[in-house]
Amino acid sequence: MPFIGPKPADTVLDTTLIEDGTITKSKLATDAKTNITDDGTEGTKVALGTTGQRGSTTGQFRYNSTTNKFEGRNSNGDFVSLEQTPVISSIDDTEVDSAGGGNQTIVITGSGFSTGDVVSFVGTSASFNASTTTIDSSTQITAVAPKSSFLNAQEPYGVKVTTAGGLSGILENQINVDNNPTWSTAAGSLGTVYDSVRSTASLSATATDADSDTIVYSVQSGSLPAGASLNSSTGAITGFSAVGSDTTSSFTLRATANSKTADRAFSIIVKAPVTTAYAYTGSLQTFSVPSGVTSIQAKVWGAAGAGHNEYYSQSGGAGGFGIGTINVTGISSLNIVVGQGGQDRNTGGGVGSSNKLATYGHLVAASTGENGGWGNVAGTGGGLSGIFNGAVTSQSNAIAIAGGGGAAGSVSGEGLSVGQGGYGGGFNQNGGSGGVNSSASHGRPGTTSAGGDNGTVHFTRGSASGYTTANGGALHGGHGNTQTNGSSEGGGGGSGYFGGGAGTHGSGGGTWASGAGGSGYANTSLVSNITAANAGSAGATNSTATSDSNWASGIGVPVAGDNDGGNGRVVIIY
Repeated sequence: MPFIGPKPADTVLDTTLIEDGTITKSKLATDAKTNITDDGTEGTKVALGTTGQRGSTTGQFRYNSTTNKFEGRNSNGDFVSLEQTPVISSIDDTEVDSAGGGNQTIVITGSGFSTGDVVSFVGTSASFNASTTTIDSSTQITAVAPKSSFLNAQEPYGVKVTTAGGLSGILENQINVDNNPTWSTAAGSLGTVYDSVRSTASLSATATDADSDTIVYSVQSGSLPAGASLNSSTGAITGFSAVGSDTTSSFTLRATANSKTADRAFSIIVKAPVTTAYAYTGSLQTFSVPSGVTSIQAKVWGAAGAGHNEYYSQSGGAGGFGIGTINVTGISSLNIVVGQGGQDRNTGGGVGSSNKLATYGHLVAASTGENGGWGNVAGTGGGLSGIFNGAVTSQSNAIAIAGGGGAAGSVSGEGLSVGQGGYGGGFNQNGGSGGVNSSASHGRPGTTSAGGDNGTVHFTRGSASGYTTANGGALHGGHGNTQTNGSSEGGGGGSGYFGGGAGTHGSGGGTWASGAGGSGYANTSLVSNITAANAGSAGATNSTATSDSNWASGIGVPVAGDNDGGNGRVVIIY
């Protein structure tokens, strides 16, 4: 009979085995089913089917059309795939901003990629899997992972592809964690620069970098205030030029850390000089320190003493003058005292006047800008002007004081200039003596450490015990000697840090001596750049004080004759 199908093995068939007319596997020669040889060149085709079409016999070998892999069934009943080891050649992104939020997508190029492969990122001591792995083709994978999973401490990361069968390929040292710098300073105004602090002002905009990379600052757009410069290492902006009017500058700064950048918009206001002047009002006045102001310039004029015209037209002493820069860091407000000019005998200087207490050198009944000591025949001394941090009744609260001038006297027959009032001291200066000679009847000046003595009583109109006298003291001037009949006869001393002594009844019946000036003061722990000036002689005008650009007509100036002295003045510039 002819052969049907493939030719059997080249052995003689035992026809007795097929006499029943059937051919079975057992009837074939043994070597017909073993050691199959395919001499062709195209390849031997094996069984092909899906995963669901797998058989159940150990040793089966097939091609899985679901996984696209050759597989065989082992003795445990598992199908084991015949896999290619994946090879990674490159990735498309080698930097991750871990603080940037969201996910990082990385495209992997290589070969041997297949369904079921998993991508992982391998750090120096820890690793994590991609949240999704998409096999685009056998040569490309798209992997996605949260940016926050990449830690700076674990860089550089390698990229690993692992097959379902456990084979893996890795590309080492591929991904660095490099975050964008983050601004610490909020956008908007960096602050206001007042004129008084232009030379020392420093405003900063700063950023941080999670990778601890060095940050470099630069101006990306706009412009800094005139004269200002940016420190590229610290972000500090310093060196502001003066402006004629308030000026706002807007600009954008860039923080750069390696190749990463962050931009932010800022502005700075530079103020033109602000000048606040305080005149005598008879009431306490207050200066509120603006936010951002750490120093102010203060100009202080003490008040002049009253003049007198009994025998000669005499002038009181000029008020002292001082300029200084006050450190107001940590100070929210300052109390301002402005001295009243000395009152002549017709406007409050006499003992019978209702103004006697108000014009006495003490700070009585909350009166501020008080005068120095009072007299009867002669007038009162000038009041101090000053700046206090706290109650104005305490020397310990004083920051800066310009002393008031003493009141003029009148000395019959002894010459015009003998009765001139002593001048007030500028910052940390003593006051001046009354008169131009050493007559014992003239008041003695207040110093920076003690009040001035009153003059010596030479003529008593009877018993010396019938007279009382007053020296200058802390924040007040002395008043003229007083007879038991109520007559107060010398010129009053000027007020100051320590007040000047009053003049007394002198050596003759027509002698009423002049008062001395009070001292000035500046707390050098708070006040710097001090300029101090006084008139230099009794009855003279303080030319330095009157030539200052912030002086106003009559301020601190004595007037000859029965006239009030010029009031004081305080000017604050910032």
